[in-house]
Amino acid sequence: MDLRLNWHQWQSLGSMETKEFICGYCGKDVATQHGYHHNQGSRIFICPNCGLPSFFHSAIQSPGPMMGRDVQGLPHDIEAVYKEIRDTAKGGSLTAAILLGRKLIMHIAVGAGAEEGKSFKQYIDYLAKEHYIPPKASKLLDYMRELGNEKNHEIKLGTPEEVQRLVKFVESLLYFVYELEAEFPEKTEE
Repeated sequence: MDLRLNWHQWQSLGSMETKEFICGYCGKDVATQHGYHHNQGSRIFICPNCGLPSFFHSAIQSPGPMMGRDVQGLPHDIEAVYKEIRDTAKGGSLTAAILLGRKLIMHIAVGAGAEEGKSFKQYIDYLAKEHYIPPKASKLLDYMRELGNEKNHEIKLGTPEEVQRLVKFVESLLYFVYELEAEFPEKTEE
């Protein structure tokens, strides 16, 4: 699909039909009627919260909304990889986001005490054995392993659904391992 549009076909700032969207910059769920429209149907809406523009062409939004949510209490390296996954997915690099999810799980395992330089399967086994994941989540962690292997070792691309599942899983894992523990420090030290 060719998204190149002639600049002279954009109409000046004005009122249009109301558009609800999650802003790709500030992350707020907003609605606005203010923006620009193009003769070929594309629209640019101005976020009423941060004032930045979001481009819409058919079902494509750029920048897209950030997947997942901020998780509190993360170590710097884990926070950086998690942010990179979310930014990568937001930019549409789905396969790269899945591969970063695999890397993040390795970082979580090492941060929890696993030795560096082990196989990905050993990191998954470590997280399960040391009870960093609920018992039934072992199957989900294995799914993440298979997903990462498929994208890393086969000629297959990531899909939006796979990335949404991955982000939801790592967000939950990060919440369980870091944020929840930080909320109850007196209970985790016993």
